[in-house]
Amino acid sequence: MRDFERKPGRLHALSLPARLVYSAFLLFTLTGLALSAGLLDDMVGVDLHGTGAYYAGEPEVTPSTAPTGDTGPAFELPPEADAAPMATPMSRRKLLEVSHFHLFSMPVYLLILSHLFMLGRSRKSLKVAVIAASSVGTALHILAPWAAAGSWPAANLLYASSGILLGVGLSWMCLVPLWEMWSPAPKT
Repeated sequence: MRDFERKPGRLHALSLPARLVYSAFLLFTLTGLALSAGLLDDMVGVDLHGTGAYYAGEPEVTPSTAPTGDTGPAFELPPEADAAPMATPMSRRKLLEVSHFHLFSMPVYLLILSHLFMLGRSRKSLKVAVIAASSVGTALHILAPWAAAGSWPAANLLYASSGILLGVGLSWMCLVPLWEMWSPAPKT
């Protein structure tokens, strides 16, 4: 902890092995953030249109289920063919498992990234703002599945805001230390 009481900007002065291990961690974290965006798209869509269907079991409106005009031939179909597609709500058990995993993993990433970011040369006010925004984003992201499962009206907004706060904050806390560790040493 003494390292954080000293003058900021020591990332470049770290030993090569330390820079390598921290860089690997930061690159894996950036890869994980990109993978999270792909997972989001697969689960609920980038525009979050499937949040209700994924968590609360609401029927999802897709182009194939959306009402259309009278085009093409008419077919006689059984009455159940007009029913909305079934969507099963996420079980309470799965929500608890998702929350459990996120509560133990996301704060660890936040802690590690915050410490690396605090070693950098950024202004103290920027460090406070980025760490605070990322902390709020982490809390909102853990709450978001519960909001969606409970069909809260603002669940999509909660998901979107947590994603933006986390995406920007964690990426910033990865990219700035990487730049400082591997850029030419600043002139003193």
